[in-house]
Amino acid sequence: MSLLPKDRVDVPGLSIAPFCLPANEVGGDYYDFIPLGDGRFALLIADVSSKGTSAALYMAELKGLTLSLSQIYHSPRKLLVEANKILAATLDSRSFITMAYAVIDMNERKMTYARAGHNPIFHVSTNGAEPKLNVLAPDGLGLALDRGTFERILKEDVVKLCAGDVFLFFTDGISEAMNPRSELFGEEGIRLILQENADLQMEELCEKLVDEVFEFAGGAEQH
Repeated sequence: MSLLPKDRVDVPGLSIAPFCLPANEVGGDYYDFIPLGDGRFALLIADVSSKGTSAALYMAELKGLTLSLSQIYHSPRKLLVEANKILAATLDSRSFITMAYAVIDMNERKMTYARAGHNPIFHVSTNGAEPKLNVLAPDGLGLALDRGTFERILKEDVVKLCAGDVFLFFTDGISEAMNPRSELFGEEGIRLILQENADLQMEELCEKLVDEVFEFAGGAEQH
């Protein structure tokens, strides 16, 4: 938890509500917000495949790597390609990292993003009469999974930012939360909550989503 952002992120025009609850004493999930200057900042979320101490160590390595590469590569795709080259040579063969990395440009009102095998980003647009949910899932493989085809498969995309837009970056700790019958909460459950509560403040929406997951789990051990 000490590797995650401690200070509240203050970006004029945006509301950001982060949440992390590790399933074990030592976790491998990671998120961060990185100022890039000129009205831009990076937002990322990642999940290390292994558990325990090794996952935390890989997470620490990823944090240092991302902080460094973010100052060199403005393109999310280029950053992930370079990160994959480095991690493929350092992670053990049983481990990999999924990651979604986005650069938000407040001046141009756009978000450029790429996804290295991570969960999709959910985007709720409220421009129309009814909230519309878009699934942002450009092609990509997990970091350190494949050295040969990673760069060829990885795609980058851009979405315009409009007033009232809601974006959710999440790990499988939410979508694969289990109840006592070993049923998954699932991505469909997340979509319904977002569409029905897109008008809430971000802190309230985050709390609503977490509460719904815990209610679904019904006291089952965090998976």
